[in-house]
Amino acid sequence: MIELTALRKAFPGTEVLKDISFSVHQGERVSLIGPGGSGKSTILKILLGLVPPSGGEVLLFGRPIHRVGGEEREQLMRRLGVAFQQVGLFDFMTVEENLRFALEHKTKKNTGEIAASIDLLLHGVKLPHAKKLHTHELSGGMQRRIGIARALCGNPHIAIFDEPTSGLDPVTSTIILNMILALAHGPEDNCLLVATSNVEIAIRFAERVIIINQGVVVADGPWRELLLSGSPWVQKFLGVRLIGLDLSYAEELQLPAEFIGRHWKRSN
Repeated sequence: MIELTALRKAFPGTEVLKDISFSVHQGERVSLIGPGGSGKSTILKILLGLVPPSGGEVLLFGRPIHRVGGEEREQLMRRLGVAFQQVGLFDFMTVEENLRFALEHKTKKNTGEIAASIDLLLHGVKLPHAKKLHTHELSGGMQRRIGIARALCGNPHIAIFDEPTSGLDPVTSTIILNMILALAHGPEDNCLLVATSNVEIAIRFAERVIIINQGVVVADGPWRELLLSGSPWVQKFLGVRLIGLDLSYAEELQLPAEFIGRHWKRSN
């Protein structure tokens, strides 16, 4: 579904991506994680064809996204669902019109089917009352939820989320993450990719994490294994954000027993 090989990207005076290689297969759910400025958003922009790579290969559904155009490129894009960090809703449209626009361009549903899909999506993100509202009438969390609904309309084969909980409070972040997982019920062979700097969101979203630092992949695998046996930097990056959580919550996250034993003292 997604394949990056020796991907590089340089801007004047800055090399953002030095050597990025990974693939995401049918049915996978993956978290792309790293410190702020590590290149996560740049990877997504290249993957979506928004900016060209400086080198390497980028394949989407097995096709080189930067070397196809016209109808083939349009067909590839229709199989994608994307929720950007800045949401990107049309501010001159209502919520209903934003979702209708996406459904008209990504599906072959008729008017009645589109109307039913809009109602279903809005119920899924717990915002049925927001149908006639404009973007400026929505809170930041509400805008993110509408962005998620738009990204998942049409049951895309690949759904990509860029920092879906950035800047939101913990309660709203949990609501949004749960909505992504609940609404992502498309084809069985679809794949989901979330880019985030929040370790807790990353491990709750997916078993597999790809960790980026200074423009390279420093780890790729099950997060529990990396937490216990990754490189010292990887263990610190993952662990420092988890140590100090309430013990019951740490157990709810299913942190490895060995990790809990190291950092939590149980009272007798």
